[in-house]
Amino acid sequence: MKLYTMQETKKLLNVTRMTLLSWEQKGKLHPVRTPGGTRRYREEEIHSLLGETTEESIGRVYVYCRVSTKKQEQSGNLQRQKERLVYHCHTKGYTVVKVFEEVASGINENRKELKAMFGSLESVERIVVEYPDRLARFGYRYIEMLCALAGVELETVEKNAVQEPDKEMVEDLIAIITSFSARLYGARGGRKIKKCLSELERERGANDENHN
Repeated sequence: MKLYTMQETKKLLNVTRMTLLSWEQKGKLHPVRTPGGTRRYREEEIHSLLGETTEESIGRVYVYCRVSTKKQEQSGNLQRQKERLVYHCHTKGYTVVKVFEEVASGINENRKELKAMFGSLESVERIVVEYPDRLARFGYRYIEMLCALAGVELETVEKNAVQEPDKEMVEDLIAIITSFSARLYGARGGRKIKKCLSELERERGANDENHN
């Protein structure tokens, strides 16, 4: 009986360490322990999972697209994002089970499409997004760990690309400050802070145009 290390098994199955541990908990894998407590994986179990994931799981993905504003959606940003991601999936040989599209801030905790996607993770092996912040501005690592526990990997297409600071980030920061201001000073105070910040942002944009 041939045994493989965790690193070799991860490479053969194209999955993360968290996915292997999740499969172990679900009884899909039964690793052998060395005297030192290190896991070793049986060749026959790896071949069995390799056939299962190749035919049923690894090729099945969800695509998640998000922009922050209606203006971005109307200008075609959301559609172009969707087209790029679907094209990426097709080039990788994935089967797109569903595309989830959303117009909402990255710090919004009540995103309908995001909740619907996380409510049916058993149907796929991967979630494909353009950038990590499409899923969340903050707490992406927690989402990644939770998905791994469900045996689902997050694949970010442009994770190594350098993104320029954009209006969306400024809008999210304004939303955060407004939220805390409203808690401290009430709704009226929150609106006042938001108005001041928006005016400052417009002035900054006008100055940038004058310098170009």
